Amino acid sequence: MNSEERSQIATAIALTVGFISLGIGVLVAYTNPATEYELSIYASTPLVFWIAVIFATAVSMAAVASQKDKVLTASGYILALGSVISVVSLPLIRNYYYYGAGDSMSHLGWAREIGSGVLSPLGLLYPGTHITANYMSEVSGMGLTQALQWIPMVIYPLIGMVSIGMCIAYLTDSRWGLPVGIFSGLLLVPINKLSVHIISHPSSQAILFFGFVLFLLFLFLTQQSERTLLSPISLLLLLVALSMVFIHPQEAMMMIVTLLTIAGVQLVFRRKRPSSEIAGQPLPILHGLAALSLFAVWVPQHARPVDRFSFVLDSFFEQGSTTGTEVEARTGSLATLGASVEELFVKLFLVTLIFSLLGIVLLLLNLRGNLPDTETQRNSIITYLTVVFFPLTMAVGVVFLANQGDHYFRFFGFLMVPVTIVGGVALVELFSTLDLRLPRAATVSSFVIIFMLLLSMQAAAFHASPYMYQPNKQVTEASFDGYEFAFEHRNEETAFLSFRKGPRRFIDAYYGRYTARAGLDFPGYRHGVTGEVFNSNISTHYDEDRYFVVRDTNYKNEVIMYDGLQYTQEGFDQLERQRSIHKVTDNGEVRLYLIRNS
Repeated sequence: MNSEERSQIATAIALTVGFISLGIGVLVAYTNPATEYELSIYASTPLVFWIAVIFATAVSMAAVASQKDKVLTASGYILALGSVISVVSLPLIRNYYYYGAGDSMSHLGWAREIGSGVLSPLGLLYPGTHITANYMSEVSGMGLTQALQWIPMVIYPLIGMVSIGMCIAYLTDSRWGLPVGIFSGLLLVPINKLSVHIISHPSSQAILFFGFVLFLLFLFLTQQSERTLLSPISLLLLLVALSMVFIHPQEAMMMIVTLLTIAGVQLVFRRKRPSSEIAGQPLPILHGLAALSLFAVWVPQHARPVDRFSFVLDSFFEQGSTTGTEVEARTGSLATLGASVEELFVKLFLVTLIFSLLGIVLLLLNLRGNLPDTETQRNSIITYLTVVFFPLTMAVGVVFLANQGDHYFRFFGFLMVPVTIVGGVALVELFSTLDLRLPRAATVSSFVIIFMLLLSMQAAAFHASPYMYQPNKQVTEASFDGYEFAFEHRNEETAFLSFRKGPRRFIDAYYGRYTARAGLDFPGYRHGVTGEVFNSNISTHYDEDRYFVVRDTNYKNEVIMYDGLQYTQEGFDQLERQRSIHKVTDNGEVRLYLIRNS
């Protein structure tokens, strides 16, 4: 038995142990489900799971980088995907009743309305994920709360990871193309946790889906078929581009800009440099125009995007300076918690910065003509992306200046899809160079160390937690039950109160988002009690009776995690002392109080 055979056997054994350890880790996490609201899913998950994931990921990296055998290498990729997806889908594994405490609650309400027939899919601007969730629920028998976790935590992350990986591999002819590509995809760089999340959030799902659009686009641009427009790749690209409009029109708009910009570059090259590689590639202009036509027909039927577009324009020209006020306020809150913007930037955006810098270097080398002439197809796509970055970056800037809250991070997340691809291609070139100058074992070790560090930084921010000063997005079954009881037994004339932005998300989830805003006229829909009122005079502040909903989740977040930054321990204590505040019901998670106007 030679050394190569011994190495293959060792790799096979390591992979086997990796699969077994990952299976044990997932089983341990599954058999230790969440029984209440958890401040951090990371801290609440058994240590065995994390040890298993780290070991399995390291083994998979070594296996795919070594490339000892096709079967072993393929097994390494499967183990890598399984390891990372187990972290991404940890709320499912830990049996969270629902994951997504903000927009996702409204999307749950929409999905329920579509399933019950109250709302037609045509009446929703982005019905793609809601229709998919209802279909999954019908076919599998799972509830909508489960289906709306499978879609954002398993289906779309897999699409994004594999698509980005395949894009990077397709743009290189190095043996490092697929290993670097897949592990770059596993980083989920577009998920920035500020406006792009792993929850039911169509904008986030569309951003990950864009990676699949780009992969098909790369195949289309470089295909050799004479009937390019009628080829299977062309037709599939058309279908996928059109479907993007129904996942989320905002990201579809950016996709259309990408397609038409590339077509514009090709037309310029056909006129100025007709013998170039770019001039001979097929135009995606019909795909872009078809998607634009659908967009133009679909979007104006819905008032919300039209109103938002007008608001963006007005805000851009009149109120752009208020963005700085928002940033200043958030900076002050972080400082009060003993943190800083710099710390948060490192936690959330260091990997993004690394890929951005790598991408910039590659783009500059391409513009200067320093990339090898032997890879003309790769260089042509890099040229397309270089030009595409200009309108996409401008869109980020416009939304940032237009006082659209944190919506610019959605555009930024979209931009990070091609940035990850270009940065990944630069990493492939780096490892290919190391391969020529270092022993194979040293290059493999470098690959494992670098990507373990990158993946550790990213995985720590897959889910909101105190690590990034954000509350866990878990919503317990007891929370749903408590609000359901309150809604069914309320005095319909008495307004509701809750923390921060009020009870509207639970109202959306229970009654349906369309119903809640179309004519329900729920008193207190957006009524959130301020910290000042809660901490001092909530019992005397209101002129009329109020229902006040307090969850154990609120206490853990406000007092334990935020250390009473807005809502203090004293404020919670007074709820049990004030004579005009009466506890109506308490199920262990949700306490419903009636504040009497005395």
